Amino acid sequence: MDLRRQFGIVRTWLPLIVLSVALAAGAAYLISNMLPKTYEAKSTMVVGQSLSSVNPDYTQMLVSQRLSSTYASLASKRPLLDAVISKLGLQTTADELATRVTATAPLDSTLLIITADASDPQGAADIANTVADQLIAASPAVQGRQAEFQASVDADLKATQDQIDQTQADADALRALTRRTADQDATLLTLETRLATLRASYATLLSYSSSNQANLLSQVEPAAAPPSAVSPRPLLNMLIAAALGLFVALGIAFAAEFLDDGVKDATVIEELTGLGTLGAVTRMRSERGRKEMYQLATLLYPRSGAAEAYRTLRTNIDFASVDAPIRTLLVTSSLPGEGKTVTAANLAIVFAQAGRRVLLVDADLRKPGVHQIFDVPNAHGLTTLLRSDDATLDSIAAPTEQANLRVITTGPLPPNPAELMSSHRMRTILDRLQSAADLIVLDSPPLLAVADSSILSSFMDGTVLVIESHRGRRRAIRQGREVLGRAGANILGVVLNRAPSRARAEYAGYYATYTEPKEAS
Repeated sequence: MDLRRQFGIVRTWLPLIVLSVALAAGAAYLISNMLPKTYEAKSTMVVGQSLSSVNPDYTQMLVSQRLSSTYASLASKRPLLDAVISKLGLQTTADELATRVTATAPLDSTLLIITADASDPQGAADIANTVADQLIAASPAVQGRQAEFQASVDADLKATQDQIDQTQADADALRALTRRTADQDATLLTLETRLATLRASYATLLSYSSSNQANLLSQVEPAAAPPSAVSPRPLLNMLIAAALGLFVALGIAFAAEFLDDGVKDATVIEELTGLGTLGAVTRMRSERGRKEMYQLATLLYPRSGAAEAYRTLRTNIDFASVDAPIRTLLVTSSLPGEGKTVTAANLAIVFAQAGRRVLLVDADLRKPGVHQIFDVPNAHGLTTLLRSDDATLDSIAAPTEQANLRVITTGPLPPNPAELMSSHRMRTILDRLQSAADLIVLDSPPLLAVADSSILSSFMDGTVLVIESHRGRRRAIRQGREVLGRAGANILGVVLNRAPSRARAEYAGYYATYTEPKEAS
């Protein structure tokens, strides 16, 4: 990939890209601020007694992990949610509340996380905590037992543990005696019997206690009112929208450039034709109601940017033919309307301004335009010379306001232009004209419209191909180049016509002020 071309595409479409990014980001910001805010609260619970047990049982931990997934599923069931709605007095349904409550059980953990969202912070915390309370209420470690019974069991456990400790201390004291009496031996036996009974009672009481069950459910972190909303997030939404706007704008830009068959710069022309660009003439502003002769920028506006472009073109043509000076120069284009006639006229003027004797010949015997630009009659011209040996150059060539420049128009249009262009008579006339001028500039028809230009190019010293920026089609340009190649033309290069000028402001500051009229094709 040509990175410079890609950057050129981005630079060309930069206003659209910036506008798309700004609009996308602005729209995302406005929409985010218009959306209702959502707050999220979390309550953490633990299944089993792994946190309170000094020596957790591995089997009980595995059971608690499995149960945590069961409790997570229970949190979204209708009966439990109906209980939450009833307790909080919510104006909603269980199905709708189920979309706002989620319960997750992390893998390889006995934790259970209850997440709830609401339109206000405290509401989210209340829902999360109430769901946790309802899960605890549904836990079999609590359900079906009275609180007093559980407290009684716990009290008996403590009392039994105290008796065990006291009995064990008394028995240890008797065992420590080196000599015991018969009564002391009987007492020790009684204490050991009682210790065994107490331990059996403790084990029985412990089985009734919920503090040692694998499915004990307790809340370890109640939900608190969140300080900020989780959605919408204006900044994040703006960044995402801006990125999407950028990608969309870039996609449009590159797609448009890919689908656009027009030619915009000299690099594309060189790739299509293999020819160098002799010069680029900027587009001139149009003025209605002005004659076509006002398109002669080199004559009427000699200090304009367009005139400078034509003088640069003249210099490049001279350099392109250093070894064999050009005496006959053909100006043509692939398609109509690309500005070949105006280019030929202005080229003839700048060569004449350089001191050469120049003849501008209108060889477009189908749609002539030179006589309109120079505002001269077209009663006699090239066809007159082709038809009659008595016609002289002085009687046919019309003088112009530019010294050293004369114009030969087409004259009456013939029915067989191609045959006349390919005739030996045409070559003879060109030889005669060369004796009266240093340079002959011929304006010819478009290459793809008729065969006249390809015929003329075969015996011209040089040919210049005019391509209009953005309007010239790549396929047409390629075909025009192939036509000239098959004719054996000596193609000097390409003129990029009506090119957009980024330096117009510089021209305006450097050159004299002038008004650029409309350019003809």
